[in-house]
Amino acid sequence: MGSIRPQDEIKKNDACFRAGFLGSKIQVQPYSQQEMQLLEAGLFKKLPVYDRVLNRKSKHVTEVEIATEHFEKLNRPPEHVREAAARIAEDYRLVNGRKSPTQKMDSRKWDIRNTLRVLGRGTPYPIELASTESHFSQDVLYGSTGQSTAAILHEKGKRNDDESKLAPVSFQVQHREWSGQYRGQVVTQTPVSNAPDANAGERFSEKLTSRSVSKIFESAAYTSTCHGGFTTFLTLTFNKEQRLRIFGGLADPSDVSSIGAHHPVRFRRNMVTYKSSEFVKRTESPVCNIGGAYTSIAIDGQMPKLMNASGEIAGDYCLLSQKPKAEFTIDKILETTIGKEVSRLLDGLKKMYQRGWLADHTVQTDKHSHAKYSDLTHEQVPPHFKSIPTDFGPSFMKDDFHYIWVAECPANEDGEPNPHVHVLLRWTVEPHLFSAWAKRFEKIWGHGFAKLERIREPKAAGSYIIKAVGYAAKGDNAEQGLIRGNRYNIAKCSRAPAWECIASFEADNITAIIKELGYRLERWKKPLERTLNRLSYQKRQTIKAKATAIKKGEPEDKLKKMQSRIIRLEKQALNVKKEMKSRQVHVSTANNFSISFDGKEAKDKLDDFLMWAAGARGWGMDCRDMDLSELKNEADGFYHDRFIQFKDKQAYWQAVLNDPIPIETHDENELSYWKSFTADYLEGRLTPMLR
Repeated sequence: MGSIRPQDEIKKNDACFRAGFLGSKIQVQPYSQQEMQLLEAGLFKKLPVYDRVLNRKSKHVTEVEIATEHFEKLNRPPEHVREAAARIAEDYRLVNGRKSPTQKMDSRKWDIRNTLRVLGRGTPYPIELASTESHFSQDVLYGSTGQSTAAILHEKGKRNDDESKLAPVSFQVQHREWSGQYRGQVVTQTPVSNAPDANAGERFSEKLTSRSVSKIFESAAYTSTCHGGFTTFLTLTFNKEQRLRIFGGLADPSDVSSIGAHHPVRFRRNMVTYKSSEFVKRTESPVCNIGGAYTSIAIDGQMPKLMNASGEIAGDYCLLSQKPKAEFTIDKILETTIGKEVSRLLDGLKKMYQRGWLADHTVQTDKHSHAKYSDLTHEQVPPHFKSIPTDFGPSFMKDDFHYIWVAECPANEDGEPNPHVHVLLRWTVEPHLFSAWAKRFEKIWGHGFAKLERIREPKAAGSYIIKAVGYAAKGDNAEQGLIRGNRYNIAKCSRAPAWECIASFEADNITAIIKELGYRLERWKKPLERTLNRLSYQKRQTIKAKATAIKKGEPEDKLKKMQSRIIRLEKQALNVKKEMKSRQVHVSTANNFSISFDGKEAKDKLDDFLMWAAGARGWGMDCRDMDLSELKNEADGFYHDRFIQFKDKQAYWQAVLNDPIPIETHDENELSYWKSFTADYLEGRLTPMLR
């Protein structure tokens, strides 16, 4: 006897056949297959009516009915089996009640019903993976360490002699002296053949990148640690005329009509520079224009200049490759960028800071009425110097001018771009000179308002400018606007020195180790993060309640209680943040290429990490600069038991992963009994026996 096709496959094929996928859509055929062959052969033009059988079922429908009947016959339990199951269910029934009239269904029908219910609801889970941790977890990284080796993919299988024979991936131990920090960083060496393309053309940006934000924070921290921090916050705005110049070098129609022969654009003829030989660099002065004579043959040596009747240069024999693409270049005279205007302002402020300046008025306070008034007496403000020790005593030099500026261009209420700039300065004046100082700032700027504010906490000046541009509050969704040219800049004296590499190792499995430490630290921080979120939510609700109370005109005592609650929640959140940073270790699962240590014990923590990674996790500790085999042996002996435990745990979970999935088997009679019992209970047909 042949194999029996399942009923669900039979129904599926039958549905496809009736839909026309497996045959003709015409289900009722007037002729049989033999009759159709006779008609197609031309033996008969048509067959009489009495030779045809009307309402005859097709062969496919007949086969489906026979197969379905045979399937139901094989899967229908015998009568004596059903009676025995019913008798056993009656004997072991826990409650007295009439039998359920519901038809008993076997497990296959229940599975089909549950499957149809799930398919009707749709998939509750996303089709795409919400996280890549299943493919890049620490276990996967540990397992893939020995399977692949980092190497440079050479073009056409040829290796460059200038390239290093070392692996392109290394683990560097770096130190930053000004902050006392240590970190381990996985570094990839870019081969010479894969060097990135040089930047060309104009630069446009829509937001600050994460790298830019980190540079701003590091520079602010460096200035705070080594130079006292920034003390002044400056905001610059642009008037209508300057905004038109920034957005395409335009001019106001009313201004253009009165400027006469001057226009916002200038036409410049493109010229070709002269080159005497292939060994001489191209000169800067043009000697022939686009109308000169050209040749496709390279000629060495000095060529005579061809002159026309008026004595002007008609051109010498230049190469066709040197011919300009366009005859003229259109220069926008009025066009400028935010970076150019801010640089002009900072150059003027730097001279004012280092040379001193003259205040045209001062703000004084009357001794009797204590009212402030403006004194028009001029006062000379001395320049800023710094002393440098030398062999002959201290020497005075001009002081460094520290600044950080960030530009943004969000849309205003009318949808128009609103460019403005935020600047951090390390410059303060006496209170009676502040008015003249601000007036001098606005005069040098000359394109709008210049708002000056004093920073109360110079140690946290970096957060001022980041919050001002909305990056820290909104993240990547901040609408900072499209800007041409530089978006930010940092003074050379304010830039944080780069990390210094003190040792370089082979990477081996260090990325998996960093990933594991990231998991551990995040698990430790999770309760603190929940506490911080709860405090933040309570603070937001209190602020909303205070705003509502102010609108309703609540008593002053109630408002003070709400304000004190807000202050208390802020202090609690600050304490939680300090506790989260108490370990002074920075590592995350999102970045398995870096781990850093802060504080006075940063060096000891780095040494402990390297020893633990080498002994307890099998890191090679193969240093490129010195031989550390003795330290490696010492770490292996100290962490021997923990390494064996780690390997046993890996082997156990790998065995669990490779185990076959157990196939669950169910007794049909038991399933039928309990499902009928459940149906009786849900419909209320059960009477309890115990009273």
